[in-house]
Amino acid sequence: MIREIPVNRLNLLLLLSVFFLVTELLSRGAGMLLGVGILLFMVYLGWKEYESTFGKVICWIGVIGLIIQVLSLFAVGFFIIGFLILLVLEYRRQQKQPPVIQPETAAAPKQGSGLVESGILLPQKLIGRQSTGTEPYQWRDIHIQTGIGSKTIDLSNTVVHGTAVVSVRHIIGQVTVLVPYEMEVQVLHSALYGSAEILGERKRLLNESISLETPGYAEADVRVKIMTSVMSGELEVRRI
Repeated sequence: MIREIPVNRLNLLLLLSVFFLVTELLSRGAGMLLGVGILLFMVYLGWKEYESTFGKVICWIGVIGLIIQVLSLFAVGFFIIGFLILLVLEYRRQQKQPPVIQPETAAAPKQGSGLVESGILLPQKLIGRQSTGTEPYQWRDIHIQTGIGSKTIDLSNTVVHGTAVVSVRHIIGQVTVLVPYEMEVQVLHSALYGSAEILGERKRLLNESISLETPGYAEADVRVKIMTSVMSGELEVRRI
């Protein structure tokens, strides 16, 4: 039912919510932003030390504090109530005009009109750790947006033909890409705050972008293009 909500209505709700959010942040001043910044730092610090009890406590205090801060915003309440109203309206519409389900029949595929779903390698995940694993797998280009956690992509357990693309937009945490020695690399990375270690070269980043590539990237038959962005976190690209 969510998929059937008209896009123009949802976009209007989002725009109004953003307007109320900006207005509220301006009216509350820097105090709220400072509090959110401290909580984000606690989440980041706790996640880095998450294996310890202290890290878990700090991380979850920060997460709960952020949830409370977010839910206290008028813009968030406005969006939730508006979204529920859109769901009710869509539910009533479907009750008056129930969708018609057509029976599926075997038919010859039309040339040029069919699309095949190829599947995804890593699903989008808001919180948690993700990895391509240690077993061999079939390569598919990666394009994900994630929240808090660590992402590990190991290209040594697969076979790449041509240019492999890894695109990750991440909020908080570490992104690690392991690349075979025979594969050329291009890295496009941006971070609000964090660091990047690219094939042994380390850089500290503060609202910066970097673009690096190995000398033979342009002529290589087998290569990987890594495009990442983080709000606060680390990128590591190393040979394996």
